[in-house]
Amino acid sequence: MEILDFKSQLHKIASDVGFSSVGITEPRKVDQSIKKKFMDYIKNDWNAGMDWLEKRINERIAPENLWPSVKSILVFTDDYTPSEDPLKKLKDKELSNFSVFATKRDYHKIVKSKLKIVASWVKKKLDCDLKIFVDTAPVMEKPLAQLCGLGWQGKHTNLVSRNMGNWFFIGVMYIDKSLPIDEPEEDNCGSCTKCLDICPTNAFEGAYKLDARKCIAYLTIEHRGAIDKELRSSIGNRIFGCDDCLAVCPWNKFAQITRNVNYRDTFSDLTLKEAISFSDSEFRKFFSGTAIKRIGLTRFLRNIIYAMGNSGNKEYIKSLEGFKGHSVDFISEAANWSISELIKNE
Repeated sequence: MEILDFKSQLHKIASDVGFSSVGITEPRKVDQSIKKKFMDYIKNDWNAGMDWLEKRINERIAPENLWPSVKSILVFTDDYTPSEDPLKKLKDKELSNFSVFATKRDYHKIVKSKLKIVASWVKKKLDCDLKIFVDTAPVMEKPLAQLCGLGWQGKHTNLVSRNMGNWFFIGVMYIDKSLPIDEPEEDNCGSCTKCLDICPTNAFEGAYKLDARKCIAYLTIEHRGAIDKELRSSIGNRIFGCDDCLAVCPWNKFAQITRNVNYRDTFSDLTLKEAISFSDSEFRKFFSGTAIKRIGLTRFLRNIIYAMGNSGNKEYIKSLEGFKGHSVDFISEAANWSISELIKNE
Protein backbone atom coordinates (compact mmCIF):
# COMPACT_ATOMS: atom_id res chain seq x y z
CA MET A 1 0.00 0.00 0.00
CA GLU A 2 1.10 3.61 -0.49
CA ILE A 3 2.86 5.12 2.50
CA LEU A 4 0.70 8.27 2.58
CA ASP A 5 -2.39 6.08 2.60
CA PHE A 6 -0.85 4.06 5.45
CA LYS A 7 -0.21 7.16 7.55
CA SER A 8 -3.74 8.47 7.15
CA GLN A 9 -5.15 5.07 8.07
CA LEU A 10 -2.73 4.84 11.02
CA HIS A 11 -4.06 8.11 12.41
CA LYS A 12 -7.61 6.88 12.01
CA ILE A 13 -7.14 3.53 13.74
CA ALA A 14 -5.10 5.19 16.51
CA SER A 15 -7.98 7.60 17.11
CA ASP A 16 -10.56 4.82 16.87
CA VAL A 17 -8.92 2.82 19.69
CA GLY A 18 -8.66 5.95 21.84
CA PHE A 19 -5.17 7.37 21.33
CA SER A 20 -5.02 11.15 21.17
CA SER A 21 -2.10 11.36 18.72
CA VAL A 22 0.50 9.31 16.85
CA GLY A 23 3.77 10.20 15.13
CA ILE A 24 6.72 8.53 13.44
CA THR A 25 10.47 8.97 13.81
CA GLU A 26 13.58 6.84 13.27
CA PRO A 27 16.40 5.59 15.52
CA ARG A 28 19.10 7.85 14.10
CA LYS A 29 17.14 10.91 15.27
CA VAL A 30 18.13 10.07 18.85
CA ASP A 31 21.17 12.34 18.71
CA GLN A 32 24.03 13.10 21.07
CA SER A 33 22.20 15.95 22.82
CA ILE A 34 19.42 13.59 23.91
CA LYS A 35 21.95 10.98 25.02
CA LYS A 36 23.97 13.57 26.96
CA LYS A 37 20.92 14.82 28.86
CA PHE A 38 20.14 11.31 30.00
CA MET A 39 23.74 10.56 30.96
CA ASP A 40 23.93 13.81 32.95
CA TYR A 41 20.74 12.78 34.75
CA ILE A 42 22.36 9.52 35.82
CA LYS A 43 25.71 11.13 36.61
CA ASN A 44 24.03 13.58 39.00
CA ASP A 45 22.17 10.76 40.78
CA TRP A 46 18.87 12.45 39.95
CA ASN A 47 17.37 9.02 39.33
CA ALA A 48 17.58 8.43 43.11
CA GLY A 49 16.79 4.78 43.89
CA MET A 50 15.53 4.00 40.39
CA ASP A 51 18.53 1.80 39.65
CA TRP A 52 16.88 0.19 36.65
CA LEU A 53 17.54 3.39 34.68
CA GLU A 54 21.27 2.67 34.96
CA LYS A 55 21.25 -1.03 34.18
CA ARG A 56 20.39 -0.87 30.46
CA ILE A 57 21.70 2.53 29.47
CA ASN A 58 23.02 1.51 26.06
CA GLU A 59 19.63 0.13 25.05
CA ARG A 60 17.85 3.20 26.35
CA ILE A 61 19.96 5.80 24.53
CA ALA A 62 20.15 3.82 21.27
CA PRO A 63 16.96 2.03 20.10
CA GLU A 64 18.92 -0.26 17.79
CA ASN A 65 20.74 -1.66 20.83
CA LEU A 66 17.40 -2.78 22.27
CA TRP A 67 16.26 -4.25 18.95
CA PRO A 68 18.78 -4.28 16.06
CA SER A 69 16.02 -4.65 13.45
CA VAL A 70 14.27 -1.37 14.28
CA LYS A 71 14.00 1.08 11.39
CA SER A 72 11.02 3.22 12.38
CA ILE A 73 9.53 4.21 15.71
CA LEU A 74 5.85 4.98 16.22
CA VAL A 75 4.82 6.87 19.35
CA PHE A 76 1.25 7.16 20.64
CA THR A 77 -0.17 9.45 23.31
CA ASP A 78 -3.15 8.58 25.49
CA ASP A 79 -4.52 11.60 27.34
CA TYR A 80 -6.04 11.45 30.82
CA THR A 81 -6.92 15.12 31.29
CA PRO A 82 -8.88 15.52 34.57
CA SER A 83 -12.25 17.22 34.84
CA GLU A 84 -11.24 19.29 37.89
CA ASP A 85 -8.15 21.18 39.01
CA PRO A 86 -6.06 18.69 41.07
CA LEU A 87 -4.62 21.53 43.15
CA LYS A 88 -7.97 22.21 44.82
CA LYS A 89 -7.96 18.89 46.66
CA LEU A 90 -4.70 19.74 48.42
CA LYS A 91 -6.55 22.26 50.56
CA ASP A 92 -8.68 19.63 52.29
CA LYS A 93 -6.23 18.15 54.80
CA GLU A 94 -8.70 15.44 55.83
CA LEU A 95 -8.54 13.80 52.39
CA SER A 96 -6.01 11.43 50.91
CA ASN A 97 -4.71 13.12 47.79
CA PHE A 98 -3.67 10.92 44.86
CA SER A 99 -2.05 11.84 41.58
CA VAL A 100 -4.65 12.04 38.82
CA PHE A 101 -3.26 9.06 36.91
CA ALA A 102 -3.41 6.84 39.99
CA THR A 103 -7.16 7.15 40.48
CA LYS A 104 -7.74 5.50 37.12
CA ARG A 105 -7.42 1.93 35.95
CA ASP A 106 -3.74 1.00 35.57
CA TYR A 107 -2.59 2.65 32.35
CA HIS A 108 -0.02 -0.05 31.56
CA LYS A 109 -2.74 -2.54 30.73
CA ILE A 110 -4.99 -0.05 28.95
CA VAL A 111 -2.30 1.43 26.71
CA LYS A 112 -0.86 -1.99 25.90
CA SER A 113 -4.26 -3.35 24.92
CA LYS A 114 -4.69 -0.44 22.51
CA LEU A 115 -1.19 -0.90 21.13
CA LYS A 116 -1.89 -4.57 20.46
CA ILE A 117 -4.90 -3.67 18.33
CA VAL A 118 -2.89 -1.15 16.32
CA ALA A 119 0.08 -3.55 16.11
CA SER A 120 -2.07 -6.27 14.60
CA TRP A 121 -3.23 -3.84 11.93
CA VAL A 122 0.30 -2.53 11.23
CA LYS A 123 1.73 -6.04 10.83
CA LYS A 124 -0.98 -6.91 8.36
CA LYS A 125 -0.59 -3.69 6.35
CA LEU A 126 3.20 -3.57 6.23
CA ASP A 127 4.07 -7.27 6.52
CA CYS A 128 6.56 -6.35 9.22
CA ASP A 129 7.83 -7.43 12.59
CA LEU A 130 7.44 -5.11 15.57
CA LYS A 131 7.81 -4.60 19.32
CA ILE A 132 5.52 -2.64 21.64
CA PHE A 133 6.47 -0.93 24.90
CA VAL A 134 4.55 0.77 27.71
CA ASP A 135 6.81 2.29 30.35
CA THR A 136 8.53 -0.97 31.35
CA ALA A 137 11.36 -1.32 28.81
CA PRO A 138 14.54 0.78 28.38
CA VAL A 139 12.88 3.26 26.02
CA MET A 140 13.05 7.07 26.21
CA GLU A 141 9.37 7.68 25.59
CA LYS A 142 9.26 11.46 26.02
CA PRO A 143 12.25 12.38 23.80
CA LEU A 144 10.90 10.00 21.16
CA ALA A 145 7.47 11.64 21.40
CA GLN A 146 9.08 15.03 20.78
CA LEU A 147 10.98 13.65 17.79
CA CYS A 148 7.63 12.43 16.44
CA GLY A 149 6.17 15.93 16.71
CA LEU A 150 3.66 15.03 19.42
CA GLY A 151 4.87 17.66 21.88
CA TRP A 152 8.01 18.72 23.70
CA GLN A 153 9.57 17.97 27.06
CA GLY A 154 8.64 20.93 29.19
CA LYS A 155 10.75 22.46 31.91
CA HIS A 156 9.09 19.98 34.29
CA THR A 157 10.49 17.19 32.02
CA ASN A 158 7.00 15.97 31.05
CA LEU A 159 5.54 15.94 27.55
CA VAL A 160 3.59 19.08 26.63
CA SER A 161 1.35 19.55 23.59
CA ARG A 162 0.22 22.86 22.15
CA ASN A 163 -3.18 21.33 21.46
CA MET A 164 -3.73 19.02 24.43
CA GLY A 165 -1.78 20.22 27.46
CA ASN A 166 0.41 17.79 29.40
CA TRP A 167 -1.70 14.94 30.77
CA PHE A 168 -0.40 11.95 28.79
CA PHE A 169 0.49 8.29 28.90
CA ILE A 170 2.85 7.18 26.14
CA GLY A 171 3.05 3.96 24.13
CA VAL A 172 5.89 3.09 21.75
CA MET A 173 6.14 0.74 18.80
CA TYR A 174 9.40 -0.29 17.09
CA ILE A 175 8.99 -1.69 13.57
CA ASP A 176 11.46 -3.16 11.08
CA LYS A 177 10.21 -1.14 8.10
CA SER A 178 11.36 2.33 7.04
CA LEU A 179 8.62 4.96 6.98
CA PRO A 180 8.56 8.70 6.25
CA ILE A 181 9.08 10.50 9.54
CA ASP A 182 7.32 13.46 11.11
CA GLU A 183 9.02 16.72 12.00
CA PRO A 184 10.10 17.12 15.64
CA GLU A 185 8.21 19.59 17.83
CA GLU A 186 9.96 22.71 19.04
CA ASP A 187 10.16 23.77 22.66
CA ASN A 188 7.34 26.22 23.38
CA CYS A 189 7.84 26.84 27.10
CA GLY A 190 9.30 30.28 26.48
CA SER A 191 10.09 32.25 29.64
CA CYS A 192 7.41 30.52 31.74
CA THR A 193 8.63 28.92 34.97
CA LYS A 194 5.32 28.13 36.67
CA CYS A 195 6.05 24.41 36.88
CA LEU A 196 9.41 25.05 38.52
CA ASP A 197 8.11 27.68 40.93
CA ILE A 198 5.22 25.60 42.28
CA CYS A 199 7.24 22.53 43.26
CA PRO A 200 6.65 22.00 47.02
CA THR A 201 10.09 20.48 47.65
CA ASN A 202 12.17 22.51 45.18
CA ALA A 203 13.03 19.32 43.31
CA PHE A 204 14.13 21.13 40.16
CA GLU A 205 17.81 21.99 39.85
CA GLY A 206 16.85 24.26 36.98
CA ALA A 207 14.72 24.06 33.86
CA TYR A 208 14.53 20.50 32.49
CA LYS A 209 16.50 19.22 35.50
CA LEU A 210 14.45 17.17 37.98
CA ASP A 211 16.14 15.63 41.00
CA ALA A 212 13.98 12.63 41.93
CA ARG A 213 15.54 12.53 45.39
CA LYS A 214 13.37 15.53 46.27
CA CYS A 215 10.38 14.81 44.03
CA ILE A 216 7.16 13.93 45.87
CA ALA A 217 6.09 11.61 43.05
CA TYR A 218 9.25 9.56 43.53
CA LEU A 219 9.24 9.76 47.32
CA THR A 220 5.64 8.59 47.79
CA ILE A 221 5.69 5.90 45.09
CA GLU A 222 9.18 4.53 44.45
CA HIS A 223 11.13 5.34 47.60
CA ARG A 224 11.35 2.58 50.19
CA GLY A 225 11.82 3.37 53.85
CA ALA A 226 11.63 6.66 55.70
CA ILE A 227 11.40 9.96 53.82
CA ASP A 228 13.82 12.69 54.89
CA LYS A 229 12.34 14.75 57.72
CA GLU A 230 13.04 18.07 56.01
CA LEU A 231 10.79 17.06 53.11
CA ARG A 232 7.86 15.55 55.01
CA SER A 233 5.94 18.71 55.82
CA SER A 234 6.04 19.75 52.15
CA ILE A 235 4.34 16.52 51.13
CA GLY A 236 1.11 17.66 52.75
CA ASN A 237 -1.69 15.16 52.12
CA ARG A 238 -0.15 13.72 48.94
CA ILE A 239 -0.36 9.96 49.34
CA PHE A 240 0.61 8.75 45.89
CA GLY A 241 2.35 11.09 43.48
CA CYS A 242 2.18 14.82 42.89
CA ASP A 243 0.54 16.78 40.05
CA ASP A 244 1.48 20.34 40.92
CA CYS A 245 3.88 20.96 38.02
CA LEU A 246 1.45 19.36 35.56
CA ALA A 247 -1.63 21.15 36.87
CA VAL A 248 -0.12 24.63 36.67
CA CYS A 249 1.04 24.39 33.03
CA PRO A 250 -0.63 27.16 30.94
CA TRP A 251 -0.89 24.86 27.92
CA ASN A 252 -3.61 22.91 29.71
CA LYS A 253 -6.08 25.62 28.67
CA PHE A 254 -6.20 23.87 25.28
CA ALA A 255 -6.83 20.43 26.77
CA GLN A 256 -10.20 18.71 26.73
CA ILE A 257 -11.42 16.34 29.45
CA THR A 258 -10.43 12.83 28.46
CA ARG A 259 -13.00 10.89 26.45
CA ASN A 260 -11.59 7.61 27.72
CA VAL A 261 -13.89 6.13 30.38
CA ASN A 262 -11.00 4.00 31.67
CA TYR A 263 -9.28 7.19 32.82
CA ARG A 264 -12.11 8.49 34.94
CA ASP A 265 -11.99 8.16 38.70
CA THR A 266 -12.40 4.58 39.92
CA PHE A 267 -12.96 5.52 43.56
CA SER A 268 -14.44 8.44 45.46
CA ASP A 269 -12.66 10.67 47.95
CA LEU A 270 -10.91 8.67 50.63
CA THR A 271 -10.34 10.30 54.01
CA LEU A 272 -7.15 9.82 56.02
CA LYS A 273 -9.25 8.39 58.85
CA GLU A 274 -10.65 5.69 56.56
CA ALA A 275 -7.30 4.94 54.96
CA ILE A 276 -5.36 4.46 58.21
CA SER A 277 -7.63 1.55 59.19
CA PHE A 278 -7.09 -0.56 56.05
CA SER A 279 -5.99 -4.14 56.51
CA ASP A 280 -3.80 -5.65 53.79
CA SER A 281 -6.74 -7.38 52.15
CA GLU A 282 -8.89 -4.23 52.36
CA PHE A 283 -6.08 -2.20 50.81
CA ARG A 284 -5.70 -4.62 47.92
CA LYS A 285 -9.41 -4.81 47.30
CA PHE A 286 -9.97 -1.05 47.46
CA PHE A 287 -7.16 -0.25 45.02
CA SER A 288 -7.58 -3.27 42.77
CA GLY A 289 -6.89 -2.40 39.14
CA THR A 290 -5.01 0.83 39.96
CA ALA A 291 -1.31 1.66 40.17
CA ILE A 292 -1.65 2.45 43.87
CA LYS A 293 -1.90 -1.23 44.72
CA ARG A 294 1.70 -1.85 43.68
CA ILE A 295 3.28 0.18 46.51
CA GLY A 296 1.79 -2.19 49.08
CA LEU A 297 0.13 -1.47 52.39
CA THR A 298 3.30 -0.58 54.30
CA ARG A 299 4.40 2.33 52.10
CA PHE A 300 0.78 3.41 51.79
CA LEU A 301 0.48 3.59 55.59
CA ARG A 302 3.75 5.51 55.80
CA ASN A 303 2.35 8.17 53.48
CA ILE A 304 -1.00 8.31 55.31
CA ILE A 305 0.79 8.75 58.63
CA TYR A 306 2.89 11.62 57.27
CA ALA A 307 -0.27 13.25 55.92
CA MET A 308 -1.89 13.00 59.34
CA GLY A 309 1.13 14.72 60.85
CA ASN A 310 0.74 17.50 58.30
CA SER A 311 -3.00 17.90 58.84
CA GLY A 312 -2.98 19.89 62.07
CA ASN A 313 -5.83 17.68 63.31
CA LYS A 314 -4.98 16.46 66.83
CA GLU A 315 -7.85 13.98 66.71
CA TYR A 316 -5.53 11.76 64.66
CA ILE A 317 -3.15 11.29 67.59
CA LYS A 318 -5.20 8.42 68.98
CA SER A 319 -4.97 6.52 65.70
CA LEU A 320 -1.27 7.29 65.36
CA GLU A 321 -0.56 5.97 68.86
CA GLY A 322 -1.46 2.51 67.59
CA PHE A 323 1.46 2.58 65.15
CA LYS A 324 4.21 3.61 67.58
CA GLY A 325 5.10 -0.01 68.21
CA HIS A 326 4.76 -1.17 64.60
CA SER A 327 7.09 -3.97 63.52
CA VAL A 328 8.35 -1.90 60.56
CA ASP A 329 10.81 0.66 61.86
CA PHE A 330 9.97 3.48 59.46
CA ILE A 331 6.26 3.12 60.25
CA SER A 332 6.78 3.45 64.01
CA GLU A 333 9.18 6.34 63.43
CA ALA A 334 6.64 8.03 61.13
CA ALA A 335 3.96 7.73 63.82
CA ASN A 336 6.21 9.30 66.44
CA TRP A 337 7.14 12.12 64.05
CA SER A 338 3.53 12.85 63.15
CA ILE A 339 2.42 12.90 66.77
CA SER A 340 5.22 15.32 67.63
CA GLU A 341 4.22 17.54 64.67
CA LEU A 342 0.62 17.68 65.87
CA ILE A 343 1.62 18.39 69.46
CA LYS A 344 4.14 21.12 68.68
CA ASN A 345 1.56 22.99 66.63
CA GLU A 346 -0.85 23.27 69.56
